[in-house]
Amino acid sequence: MQSTIIRKAREHSQIADFTIAKPTGKRVAIVGCGPAGLGAAAVLAQAGCDVTLFDAESEAGGMCRWIPSYRLDPAILDADLNFIRQLGNIEFRFHESVEHPETLLSQGYHAVIVATGLPEPLTLPIPNIEYSTTWKAFLKQQDHSALSSKKVVVIGGGAIAVDCAITAIRAGSQVTMIALEKLSELPLTEFEWKELRHSGVQLIERTKVNAILVADEKITGVETSSVELPDGLEFSPRAVVPVEQEPSISRKADFVVIAIGARNTQPRVDHPNILYAGDCSNGPTTVVEAVAAGKNAAQNILEQLHLVEARPIPEKPVKSRITLLGRKLLPVPLTSSFFGRTIASPFLLSAAPPTDGYEQMAKAYRAGWPGGVMKTAFDDVPIHIPAEYMFIHNKLTYGNCDNVSGHSLQRVCGEIEKLVREFPDRLTIASTGGPVSGDDEYDRNIWQSNTRKLEAAGAMGIEYSLSCPQGGDGTHGDIVSQNAELTAKIIDWVMKISDPNVPKLFKLTGAVTAIQPILQAIHEVLTRYPNKKAGVTLANSFPALEFRPGHRNWDDGYVVGLSGDGVTPISNLTLAKAAGSGVTISGNGGPMDYKSAANFLALGASTVQFCTIVLKYGYGIIDELHSGLSYLLQDRGFLSISELIGCALPFPILQFDEITATKKISAVDPLLCKHCGNCTRCPYLAIELTDEQIPVTDPSKCIGCSLCMQKCFSGALYMRPRSEQELSVLREH
Repeated sequence: MQSTIIRKAREHSQIADFTIAKPTGKRVAIVGCGPAGLGAAAVLAQAGCDVTLFDAESEAGGMCRWIPSYRLDPAILDADLNFIRQLGNIEFRFHESVEHPETLLSQGYHAVIVATGLPEPLTLPIPNIEYSTTWKAFLKQQDHSALSSKKVVVIGGGAIAVDCAITAIRAGSQVTMIALEKLSELPLTEFEWKELRHSGVQLIERTKVNAILVADEKITGVETSSVELPDGLEFSPRAVVPVEQEPSISRKADFVVIAIGARNTQPRVDHPNILYAGDCSNGPTTVVEAVAAGKNAAQNILEQLHLVEARPIPEKPVKSRITLLGRKLLPVPLTSSFFGRTIASPFLLSAAPPTDGYEQMAKAYRAGWPGGVMKTAFDDVPIHIPAEYMFIHNKLTYGNCDNVSGHSLQRVCGEIEKLVREFPDRLTIASTGGPVSGDDEYDRNIWQSNTRKLEAAGAMGIEYSLSCPQGGDGTHGDIVSQNAELTAKIIDWVMKISDPNVPKLFKLTGAVTAIQPILQAIHEVLTRYPNKKAGVTLANSFPALEFRPGHRNWDDGYVVGLSGDGVTPISNLTLAKAAGSGVTISGNGGPMDYKSAANFLALGASTVQFCTIVLKYGYGIIDELHSGLSYLLQDRGFLSISELIGCALPFPILQFDEITATKKISAVDPLLCKHCGNCTRCPYLAIELTDEQIPVTDPSKCIGCSLCMQKCFSGALYMRPRSEQELSVLREH
């Protein structure tokens, strides 16, 4: 899984760059260039240490070099090694065994990490064992073609035994795997077990190999006998006993691999500056766990050398939360502007539960958010917050009917003063509104009064909620900003008394027949106040109805504002239609990742507000959003946020007649196919399965819609250009 993630990251240019740390003058030796040693080297080098790795082999990688290529592509390992070499002053010294690590301390090294793994394969005390091959020798061998059509016996039941067995199968061998364990006791992951089960390997459980049979200096077979585990005992090789009065069995074999494990041969030295990491200390683990153990050992060394602050020791030495120092998380700067005020990035928190008060905002700022809009508050208005105020429509789409804050405007003003004082470099925006009773004088006084109070409190901006899904004005429709005339009237009330130094945002809805008339009415108002800063927030959550069991003859219906991934396409279209309005826009409603946010910016939004993504993942998601956007900018050739904003304009929508009429056709990668048959649900009846359960597409029926590809969970289906013959068949059909 990790190698796949890293490969994908490299394919999309998402591997972070690193700075070279300032040298500390500290030298650390690492004995062993396997995963634990390499993990330790990376951490130490990024902390400014000079690192020397010693290894008896001719190249780095350790056990990773012997993982079959079908499981770990050697190119991925080589890319990782090249990455590590760039992290600092790291020297590799091959063909050098270090029998006594303490001698390195007398050679000028300040500390030593021993990460030699388990170098010596275990064997069996049985006759003719010398004719067998160890798993290590077998996996190191690149060419196994000589085993084609041979009968191979693999003794062992763990992951390495599986590697050996499947490697032999791939070479064309007939393979039998003999284990002391029952099949249910094999120490395999679900993936390894499924792989083994479908490989064609014959599995023989609860069986012991007593001897290797040899004739004329060649293996002819193995002699085996059944064993059993006494009741009440947990499995271990020493716990099994022979089954009495059961004869031994001779099984034919041409080649025998012993894959029952390995051991450490190096005695442990008790010295404060010598640490042991990886399998030589923890016993057999996975590659990922060995890397984690190496990173933890490096952290301990750095603490001993007083180069980093001490941190809690993990409960398990094979788990690590250590992050490499020196990461360039932002290769392209994200510095942005909010009506002339510089902010660290264009990403803001929307008025929502994560911004309902000082504590929430302070936590967000400490997590790295450049700014946020506090939850909408009113002055001296009784607020009803429903007890069941939240719906999870699906994993990435929420339904929020918690429309406003339960806090008074007076309290919010006090919290704004505190936030501005403690976080002057962050953008603290307030949110409020007012009544729409139809009595203009009464309504205007409250909208203006709320504005003056928030300006006096030091708000760096004020957003006005004209689009709450539940906030009908009672006279003109369901939502205030669905009415252009009413929207313009309220905005004029605010702008008339607005402090020119405090920008105003008017929050609109995408639930309109057309957004252009609304924006045109707003633009006409704003042009009357050329020296005052104002814009709109677009497009907010989308009004919808959700059901929950109630006490009526049917479920109770709740008006909610759909937010998150489900409304992103609606917001995209609304922003695209808003292009050219001349009104500054803060994008809102839907983005659940940095690419969606980048689309908002490309469509002309100058900032992007987030809500649902924080409800789902927490405030810490800002680091991923920032890093992702920065690397996306680098990948697309942009040097700044200003270059991204509006880059899709003035024609953001590809018109229907511009889309190619040439239809592609679906095809399959058989190696990825899971044979589920899901693709045969093609609405055009174009896909059927072969006898081997592989999908095949009829070119006369496939119209190239790509639905099969998009819903293929294994990624086996893809779209390719049609041949001339396939095109003619489709035209004839």
